[in-house]
Amino acid sequence: MERMKAFVFWVGVFVFVVCTATAAAGVSSPGDARRGKSSAVASGRSVYASNCARCHGADGTGHTTMGEMTQARDLTDAAWQSRRSAARMIASVTNGRGEMPAFKRKLSRQEIAAAVAYVRTLKR
Repeated sequence: MERMKAFVFWVGVFVFVVCTATAAAGVSSPGDARRGKSSAVASGRSVYASNCARCHGADGTGHTTMGEMTQARDLTDAAWQSRRSAARMIASVTNGRGEMPAFKRKLSRQEIAAAVAYVRTLKR
């Protein structure tokens, strides 16, 4: 019984420390926001390479065998990107669109948002 109480106590301490650290890591300056965005883009690059490049290509143009077969969107098209909100792009990745499968069971919301942040850097 004492071991259980000690375990519960230390779990509580751990949760408190994690919550405090998370709250303290909030964005406090524009520089922090840029670092957070660049972090999302770096994370998104990895998610994109693992899940999107097969069809959309490493450069986002869609010039791959799968991309040609499925008519994958050229993600580098600045005009196309300007007509799409981040929310719509996230919804398309989450739920699928046309030939593109849904990724809601494979990727977390954070991974999907990071991939979209990375795609935004591909426009020409």
